[in-house]
Amino acid sequence: MRKRLIAALNACLLLGTLTACTPEPIVSVPSASMSTDVPALRIEPLTSPSGVNAQEGELVGHAYAAALKAAGIKAEVGTTPGSAQDAWSNLIAGSIDIVPAYSRELLSAAVPSVAPETPADVLSALQEVLPESISVLDPAKAIDGDSLVVTAETAEKYQLKTIADLTKVCNKLLLGGTADFQNSGRGLVGLGTDYNCVPKKFVVLKPLFDGSRDDVLWALLRDDIQVADIHISAPAIDDNSLVVLTDTKKLFLEQNIVPLVSNSKVSAAAQGILNKVSAALTTDELANLNRLAQDRHFANSSEAAAAWLIQVGLVKAGS
Repeated sequence: MRKRLIAALNACLLLGTLTACTPEPIVSVPSASMSTDVPALRIEPLTSPSGVNAQEGELVGHAYAAALKAAGIKAEVGTTPGSAQDAWSNLIAGSIDIVPAYSRELLSAAVPSVAPETPADVLSALQEVLPESISVLDPAKAIDGDSLVVTAETAEKYQLKTIADLTKVCNKLLLGGTADFQNSGRGLVGLGTDYNCVPKKFVVLKPLFDGSRDDVLWALLRDDIQVADIHISAPAIDDNSLVVLTDTKKLFLEQNIVPLVSNSKVSAAAQGILNKVSAALTTDELANLNRLAQDRHFANSSEAAAAWLIQVGLVKAGS
């Protein structure tokens, strides 16, 4: 965390001013009313993709909701994250107003036969299939997806920087991840076909955020495995100085988090607030949002999300 803050500070200093890296705080929207007569905007978070912190979709939904509330706009988050298919149906039907979507997950629910390569192509495809009553807002800067990681010691021992570097030693190493990764053409199967990397053994492990000592992170740190599939939004990568191997052949499909909104329910002012949150939600900050929930200093996802908004400067403490 400290390393990231120093790096961000240095980047701002290179620009000559700290204001270039400081988001404009959210202030109350004059037209907004917290009157009980005004219905709250309904936000439905998505279930996190396989291998991702199970709380992540819920955390993101609460971050957007807390920002709206700071602007005086009533918002409520569904108590249980829904599937992409349910979120798509509910948004089209008008029973929800905002979906902070994992773009590729939602597109797959809408048009299963379409599988664009890049996050930008995914967003374009979403815009093509949405009715005029629904808008796609600015995507978050965060990119999420699978990544292969190793410890710094393993990277140095075998001179590993990219997944292609694994080829020469892959049959000596144990690779760990979820059962979904094992069976995916964009997972273990793709490693063999695209990179000619067939590990000595694949170990099916619990997801990183399972909370037990049998998850993929602990196995990697104990050297029970030498390579792990860990999503890039995981704070464990930075916290443990893990090395992410560059995916030079683009085997792993990436996606954005992007809010989809009902035009008749979500005002231009509210859309502007959501876009501010998306601008602040970089890959590092998505990891940090997950970290705040992991640290268990907060009672629930709502409190962790509100603390994150304060931390990034979008909301002032006490507002």
